[in-house]
Amino acid sequence: MEYIFGLDISMSNTGLALFDEKMNPVEIISIPTKSGMEHKDRLKTIADRLLEIRKKYPTSLIILESGFSRYAASTQAIYKCHGLIQYIFCDAEQVLLAPSSIKKLITGSGKADKHQVQEKILKKFPKLQFKNEDESDAVGACVAYFVQTGSMKL
Repeated sequence: MEYIFGLDISMSNTGLALFDEKMNPVEIISIPTKSGMEHKDRLKTIADRLLEIRKKYPTSLIILESGFSRYAASTQAIYKCHGLIQYIFCDAEQVLLAPSSIKKLITGSGKADKHQVQEKILKKFPKLQFKNEDESDAVGACVAYFVQTGSMKL
């Protein structure tokens, strides 16, 4: 079996959602790093954990929230993470969805807030529990992809 990975990429806490081929959530994971760590050490922490998870859950498809530019330093950090993840999953299909597209596909509005997105996801998967917004955003990436491809109705 191959799994579908949804990722909400962050230097401080990367959210990861794993779904099976039937679009059922299997596991939701956070990959936190410590704020005092240098970027190279944070990237190593993220990479080591993703490689470990990938051994347990083989995949040929990942869905990522596409990057955006806001502040120079945080944008550069996010793109370091994106590059790392795209390298780790270089043999998998990689789908990038804009945050506004994810919101629109799930709620009908590209301007929906995180709480509205979570509510809609929890209507479909009421047993899910999120430890943080990174985890719910990772699930949202997968759900949006499933809706976009016509594989899932909300």
